[in-house]
Amino acid sequence: MRCLNCHEVINEEPTLISLFKKNEPLCFTCRTGLNFKYPGARCGRCHQLVAEKTDMCRDCHVLHAIYPDNKMYTITDYNEEMKLLMHRYKFMRDYALSEVLALLCAFNFKQYDYVVPVPISKARMKERTYNQTSAVLEVLGVKYTDMLGTQKVKRQSELSRQERLNSTNPFYLLENVSSMNLTGKSVLITDDIYTTGITIHQAANVIKVLNFQNIDVLTFSKAQHI
Repeated sequence: MRCLNCHEVINEEPTLISLFKKNEPLCFTCRTGLNFKYPGARCGRCHQLVAEKTDMCRDCHVLHAIYPDNKMYTITDYNEEMKLLMHRYKFMRDYALSEVLALLCAFNFKQYDYVVPVPISKARMKERTYNQTSAVLEVLGVKYTDMLGTQKVKRQSELSRQERLNSTNPFYLLENVSSMNLTGKSVLITDDIYTTGITIHQAANVIKVLNFQNIDVLTFSKAQHI
């Protein structure tokens, strides 16, 4: 078997535990590298590296004043290995890497009534042929609901933090859910990378009109400003 990430043959020594586990297409080196988290104190809300541990960092204070409050989860840091994987997955259209991200994603989705992926524009879908977040959920067998659409075409990586803050919210509710009242229900909004947090907060701000009891966030990786 070859590793889906590095394509090297997996020749790892069998252990008593591995004998009773299904073989997975991810070698130890790649799993370790992709799971790497930078050492240091963290913000208790967005998991950003900070000088001293805090419940809410400066960025979160700014976002909290504008958008609804959420509990945030992240699978790993946007480390060097993850950057390479995401580049291949999103821009070189290596769809098989959705399985690698799924292997890293140990999370209990069943605690939520709805799982909502952040959408991509029609232009981006035509270019890429898949939504990079939805694809991982499909590999995981997670039932998700498309509730949002977007007209956003320009890549967020091309915008500064201030430009993102000043930009018009690009998301809107899809017609099939706009009249729903989901009082008492919980939702998890999912995305691939948390950079400034503005995208995911804008999505939450649109979806809050459905009266969810709580809106939480899960991203596959968290960019660290170090």
